[in-house]
Amino acid sequence: MTIELPPSLGVRGNEEIAKDIISRIWGKRGVFTCTIANTLTSTIPGVSEAGDTPELTLYTGPADAEYLVMGKVTCMKGIPINPGGIPTPATLTKAALDLSKMPFYIINGGSKIIPNIPCIEVGGKCGEKVTTGHTLTNVQQSFEYGKILGAQLAATHDFVVVSESCAGGTTTALAVLLAMGTIRENLVSSSSPKNPKQLKWDIVMEGLKNAGIEIGDLADDPLKAMECVGDPMMPVNLGIALGAAKTVPVIFGGGTQMAPIMAAVAKMDPSVLGNIMQGTTRWLLSDPNSNMVKIMENISDRIPMVYINMDYSKSPYEGLQAYEWGFIKEGVGCGGSSVAAVISSAGKIDCDMILDRVHELYKVIMQIE
Repeated sequence: MTIELPPSLGVRGNEEIAKDIISRIWGKRGVFTCTIANTLTSTIPGVSEAGDTPELTLYTGPADAEYLVMGKVTCMKGIPINPGGIPTPATLTKAALDLSKMPFYIINGGSKIIPNIPCIEVGGKCGEKVTTGHTLTNVQQSFEYGKILGAQLAATHDFVVVSESCAGGTTTALAVLLAMGTIRENLVSSSSPKNPKQLKWDIVMEGLKNAGIEIGDLADDPLKAMECVGDPMMPVNLGIALGAAKTVPVIFGGGTQMAPIMAAVAKMDPSVLGNIMQGTTRWLLSDPNSNMVKIMENISDRIPMVYINMDYSKSPYEGLQAYEWGFIKEGVGCGGSSVAAVISSAGKIDCDMILDRVHELYKVIMQIE
């Protein structure tokens, strides 16, 4: 059957594959995973705005995870909010998960702060600064555990969504994409409208130099690229995707942070192309300071981008309107979970329903009567 896409969803890239995948999982039962991790790269001043201070970025992933599971945060005071009162994208993720009732699991890919909730452990450790040129230990174990987990999830669900919450992750994404030679310029996104592109480039160049690698040297060894300049979320999600996509479709829920993992999948097992797609937001694809479309053209013409048409411009809350001004754009699988909510409900869940739920959640966290 061919699906007529609802107005809530849009496609960039290979529409034929997108519609094929969506038609196979339309109205079916998915499972959502979010891998939290830390890279000390996020504590370099100016790199990440996913927290009020560089040090607080280490709490972003754990706090997002607690919020998804419990609707509140206990590992820090308050809720992960960007400077200026802009709420975490986990508010959108939670809205989509609440409405779709999709089961979800938090994976500790390597978090410095351990959240106060049950997590699936994969043996990952917090990543060093990308400038060191040796960011990760236990890459192989994280990857293998991820593969086992992906196969387990695929055995009991019709599709799998992989996502992340890892502050500083667009910088490590740039580093791995350059190490693999997928791109040769800075095309990655940022949680701020003022994308610190030069700072990220300089940090990444220092990391590549200290790892003793040139751009493109690790084209055939994605895991080595991750070990040198990646973050702990990457090998786990790579494993989950490869473990699951053999038998069921996989949605990569996220923005440019998912790009190195999709590039690694395309390199390590091209047989699963046609069974994977990116699930993201309209905000990410219309970001003038990054270029997901161009990155994807360099990865494969067989991985479509399906985006949720969320629009916060008419929201009464300035903190949410900020998403329309170029803040946040993606994270915590907010695009992937929303796309999955529309698909798993066979289109019954739409952007208006999701926005209403976001407003309910936002009023609670901001204590608005």
